[in-house]
Amino acid sequence: MSDSKGKFTKPIDTKTGERVLEAKWLKDNTTLLFTRTHKGYTNIFSIAATGGTAEKQHTNELRNNVNIQLDTAQTKAVYISGRDELRLLDLNTFKSDVLATDEFWALYAPQPRFSPDGTPIAYNAYRNFEHDIFIIRLADKKTTNLTQTGVIESEPVWSPDGK
Repeated sequence: MSDSKGKFTKPIDTKTGERVLEAKWLKDNTTLLFTRTHKGYTNIFSIAATGGTAEKQHTNELRNNVNIQLDTAQTKAVYISGRDELRLLDLNTFKSDVLATDEFWALYAPQPRFSPDGTPIAYNAYRNFEHDIFIIRLADKKTTNLTQTGVIESEPVWSPDGK
């Protein structure tokens, strides 16, 4: 981790010798949410950036949890779990729920993205060996395939107005 100018840097000390992969600052600006390997799989942890406290493990799965994105309010995180789950993590309770079960192919997991207002999420899943773009509404978990063209459409990004 580092300050905004990159002058102060400090490694995340998990005291495990495992690999830390992704790190995100949480809303309190003192806690880091990160993925690191555990029993060979990436799981989600948090730690106080100021040090002095042990890391907390939030997932303990024999599948990779990757590509974390926080919503703009920093109350939720979305990520890919294994090869077939899009999951939502409540950043207050650290409870994780499956939003959708789909075909993600774990080796090249897609990056899900919250809309600017945080209510739908855009993501990629495979159909007929090609990426399609999907939207899932958090309110009812209704999924819509936006593309269905038979060619690759990938890496969806929201416009600032969310349209």
